[in-house]
Amino acid sequence: MGDEVKRRALRLAALLLLALPAARGAYAQRAVIEEVSASGDADHFGVFHLRTGVLSGYDSPLRYYGAAVQVTRYAQGGWHGDAPAVLLLWRNQKRETLAGTMAEAGVVRVEGRTRVIGDATWSLRPNARTGIELLGASGLVETRRALQSAITHHFAAVSAERQAGERFTAVGLAGYQRFSDGNERIHLRARLIWMLIPAQGLSAQLRWRRFESRGSVSGVDYFNPARYGEWQAGLVMRKRRASWILSGTVAAGRESIDGNASRPTALAELRAEGTIAARAHIIVNASYNRSAGFGLAERYWYRTIGLSLRLPL
Repeated sequence: MGDEVKRRALRLAALLLLALPAARGAYAQRAVIEEVSASGDADHFGVFHLRTGVLSGYDSPLRYYGAAVQVTRYAQGGWHGDAPAVLLLWRNQKRETLAGTMAEAGVVRVEGRTRVIGDATWSLRPNARTGIELLGASGLVETRRALQSAITHHFAAVSAERQAGERFTAVGLAGYQRFSDGNERIHLRARLIWMLIPAQGLSAQLRWRRFESRGSVSGVDYFNPARYGEWQAGLVMRKRRASWILSGTVAAGRESIDGNASRPTALAELRAEGTIAARAHIIVNASYNRSAGFGLAERYWYRTIGLSLRLPL
């Protein structure tokens, strides 16, 4: 994208910020948000992402509204492309259960075309042992050929969680995904969680997912088997220390594509979230995933690293 597109995105973001209501009162706190992340995969496809914005009515990292601008650069071999975007942000969740709403929505410019993007989760906790979530997402399909065609995907799902006893929890999800090239997918996912050492936040988990693609899609712009399935078993830790929450996952399993012989998958994730000087809220995360994504490599993997900062003004 050219500099003129980026300047327009910045001007639009400024107008959105000025239009944000100050109705939370003269004492309503503001904060700035800064995010940076980078990823790479088996297709030698790299992604570098920058976001900056202003949050209003900032009561905590779980309660705010605001606007942001971002630029994502994609690169593969000698090719590269930029995707500038403008988004509105909203979050209002309870600290104890995370029930509530988290959402962002906006527009992105890619290959001279404007596309709608966003991500939203609405969570409900009818009681201490039951959870329900409605999820929606819209974004770019991140491969070189898909970006050059400005292909997007839209996802909607419902998830239900039920705790049985003090240590066992089951989670199920059913979802529908539609691509702008006419492709459609039906998703099913399940997760079983057994708390091994509750005091240390250590659990054993079994995860399963499956999708089926429907509709005729010409060309090979992204990974798109007719049927895909994967299961993984692993250990997950989530531990609070002072003002920090530390979490990590290690898992391994198998995946099958169109009913062919399965092959191994692996997952490793680390995440730290907490407060540093001047009440700045920081999130650091890193992950490695060896399983199918949008990429086309036969034994696909991808890795990411990211940093997010929210600083009250």
